[in-house]
Amino acid sequence: MLIRKMLYLGLLSMLVSANAYSQDEERQAVLALMQLGFDAVASGDPDDMRAIQLAEGTSLSFRPLKGGAPGELEMRISTNEALAAAGTDDAHTTLERWIGEPTVLIRGPIAVVWGEYEYFIDGVRAHCGVDSADLVKVDGEWKIANWMWTVEPEGCPTGP
Repeated sequence: MLIRKMLYLGLLSMLVSANAYSQDEERQAVLALMQLGFDAVASGDPDDMRAIQLAEGTSLSFRPLKGGAPGELEMRISTNEALAAAGTDDAHTTLERWIGEPTVLIRGPIAVVWGEYEYFIDGVRAHCGVDSADLVKVDGEWKIANWMWTVEPEGCPTGP
């Protein structure tokens, strides 16, 4: 009986370890995709964006309203395809990076990533904020379905 219990516990331990390893692999794949998103923003190449996201998804940002009262925000929303097609300004070098470790939640073919980031233009921090992304696994590959972020020029924490 003791041997049977030990075998059962050993098998259970292996199953839990395999699941944890699988979750860690998925987490790394999700974070790698988010890094590709940061890199795509920096490249300004619409095809880099198209390669990592669903065209039908949405991009939504909140930023201070120009000329507005303190705390008043402007919401910008577009499809992922429209955002990709717009590209970015090639005249500047940009860098986006996480501040600390983002939260990653995964269940089956869906994932959510949420974390603080900072954004640099030509080596100078322009703003920080929070990135939030919904991801889906399509044909075995993670894609960004929806993006949301805040643009916060003031009060940025110190980066890594």
